[in-house]
Amino acid sequence: MKPYGWNLPVALQFGLGIAERAAQSLQGRRVVVVAYAGATGHECAARLSRELCDSLIDWIEVPNGLSTMALGRTLALRVWPALARDPQSVLLGLGGGSVMDVAKWLRFRPEDGDPKGLDLLLESSIQPVGWRKHELWLLPTTAGTGSEVTRWSTLWDTDTVPASKRSFDQPYAYADHAVVDPLLSLTCPQSVLLHSALDAFGHCLEVLWNRHRNPTSVMLAVDSARRIVRTLPEALRQPQDLRCRTDLSHAALQAGMAFSQTRTAIAHALSYSLTLDHDLAHGAAVAVWLPLAWRMAMGRSVEVDTSLQAVWGLPPLAGLDRMQGWFHDIGFDLSLGHLGVTDVRQRVQAALSHERGRNFEGAWVDG
Repeated sequence: MKPYGWNLPVALQFGLGIAERAAQSLQGRRVVVVAYAGATGHECAARLSRELCDSLIDWIEVPNGLSTMALGRTLALRVWPALARDPQSVLLGLGGGSVMDVAKWLRFRPEDGDPKGLDLLLESSIQPVGWRKHELWLLPTTAGTGSEVTRWSTLWDTDTVPASKRSFDQPYAYADHAVVDPLLSLTCPQSVLLHSALDAFGHCLEVLWNRHRNPTSVMLAVDSARRIVRTLPEALRQPQDLRCRTDLSHAALQAGMAFSQTRTAIAHALSYSLTLDHDLAHGAAVAVWLPLAWRMAMGRSVEVDTSLQAVWGLPPLAGLDRMQGWFHDIGFDLSLGHLGVTDVRQRVQAALSHERGRNFEGAWVDG
């Protein structure tokens, strides 16, 4: 076994109903909340708001959609003045990946309060001088992104032509606390439940064929993948079942912990253009590439093949067939053909030279 390191400086709480206790854990400190649009219309989030009560400086709803740099600059005009009312205030992000990603960015506040300064963070390997770092708590409402335990955020620059994906990926960007309460995932509609789980499943596989994998990340990823495979069909049939929601939330957390150490790989590199060009949900944009990535990964490493076999309990080639059948069973029948993607080989070759693609231990397979 090769030596490896592990760094995850996020204090973690997991459990049913634990979100309400998070308010008590804050011990009366002043709080600014950025939350998904319509959060207070759901009882779980409304209870959290009531628990925060007098500690709440402001509750700011984030419009649905991509976590864009333009959105971050707009939100800064309200978030930063609210945080400035108490230098020790906490920023709390409540929502899916887009909300949590923007919150990771906004918890840093410059003295002059100019939102244009946010661009500095994308390039700064150390926290810029003169910026205050507010404590950040993240409460995911979806079981999928793992953003609560990673150091990076996806930020879409829609001001460029074409639009492009950028990352806020710095060693100082981890949240301080992650509070994972499966009850919060009950706020998700059926489509978000499906796409979030596909995102987490993609994270698992991207760990298994990742050049930076280690025994601990592989163990977490395999267990998470098996849990998703087993639980998601039942969760889709019974969306209010708390046992299913708990299993999926735990699986998504494990997947997040696993790929927090490896980052993603080829399927994510290929997904970005589908998100922009087809307005495709992130989880779907990743999942549609997984069968091809699986085929490209298998047969090249005994270690990778062993991990892939563990997902389904089948040899990798049979596992590939089983994955495609599972997609059909859960109602995910999207294909590259349906999307009109005909230049698959060219896209793959370009993705292999991408930062994420270089993490992939695999290669193009004709046929």
